[in-house]
Amino acid sequence: MEKEKKKIPNTKSLFNNSKFMLLVSFVLACFFWVVFASSSGEESTLTMTDIPVTVELSEQAKKDGLRVYRGGDTRVTVQIKGNRMTIGSLSKDDIQVIAQNTGSINIANLYALSLTTKKTGVKSDYEIVSVSPSVINVMVDKERSQTFTIEKNINTSGVTLPVSDSNSDSGYYLAKPVISSDTAVVTGPEQEVKKISKLQVYDRISGEYHENITKALEVQPIDSDGEFIENDLISITPQKVDTTIRIFPKKEVPVTVQFLNVPSGIDIDKIVSIKPSSITFAGTSSVLSSINEIELDPIDFNTLDPSKTQITLNISLPTGCINISNEEQAKISFKFSSYSSKVISVSKFNLSEVAAGYKASVSTSSINVSVAGPTDVISNITASDISANVDLSSLADGFEGSQELPVTIDLSALSGCWCFNEYTVNVSVNKAE
Repeated sequence: MEKEKKKIPNTKSLFNNSKFMLLVSFVLACFFWVVFASSSGEESTLTMTDIPVTVELSEQAKKDGLRVYRGGDTRVTVQIKGNRMTIGSLSKDDIQVIAQNTGSINIANLYALSLTTKKTGVKSDYEIVSVSPSVINVMVDKERSQTFTIEKNINTSGVTLPVSDSNSDSGYYLAKPVISSDTAVVTGPEQEVKKISKLQVYDRISGEYHENITKALEVQPIDSDGEFIENDLISITPQKVDTTIRIFPKKEVPVTVQFLNVPSGIDIDKIVSIKPSSITFAGTSSVLSSINEIELDPIDFNTLDPSKTQITLNISLPTGCINISNEEQAKISFKFSSYSSKVISVSKFNLSEVAAGYKASVSTSSINVSVAGPTDVISNITASDISANVDLSSLADGFEGSQELPVTIDLSALSGCWCFNEYTVNVSVNKAE
């Protein structure tokens, strides 16, 4: 009988054996645990970056309006040492960096604060070796808000306007810049806001323009030396303003004035002159086409004293028009060299519009009337040349008693003469018997 052959184990069947694989896994796990455990006990260092600093002011400082404007957002680097497994599991949230001596902050100033660290996580078996930087500078101040007027520093000397067309009398006009907001509010540290002298919008515009110029310009803070202030701690509201420079057609028209109650025999054109005699203004085409003169407020000749040879009147333009001539008032001059005035006492009065069944009389004995006209006429005038009329139509029906009423002076019989100033008399009204 032949000797039996020795049986060789089948390795493939071993790996398919779940019990065998479980044993192998256990052995390998024990091996790696021994290796890791032997190395994890080693001490190691770790550098953690971008850790925020806590700067906490005292309650009194906060009540005084103080706040940290610069330095409060500082990020630092912390170096720690300890068990490799422990420090490897730490994060930024496990360490707090705190600024010291903040209790001494009580006024607006720049402070140098040393830093300390604090462990905030559940693990504490490690050492904080250093923090870098170890000292930070913080700027503390009160908040200030101030409203400034925005000045317009816009140079348009390089702008070329279109050539006048056949329908334009005087060409075109570049209006002054108009901004969407005349003021802005600056907010920031008090000491920084105090450095601002004014706000402005600046631009230098050149080239040929046929239409209105529109731009959004940044509002700039300027110091007392006229220099631009660049400071990230201040905010300006609004930061930009819309700027519009309109281009208008312009026109020159005469300045005129109308007179009321002009005495017969007086030629206004010979004794009256107006300065300015004309004015140039700008506006829309539709407005310009409808205006051929600028008419001043009318003048009542009965208010003119020949000893006063000049009257000043305001020049009013239609809404939306621009006074390019920059003449806001007109001077009306009178050539009264050959005229004079005289005061005459008048005691005879003519009553009109006396109600039926009533009688009226003037209780005022006389009035002194100022009469003006050519000197040769005035020198010979008497009270008989003057007609003083009192109209009672303004009295209520059935009125009885005394009432002060205006007197109308009639000098129509005297060529070139008029009466100036206003006059009244007392009139008594009673029922007729």
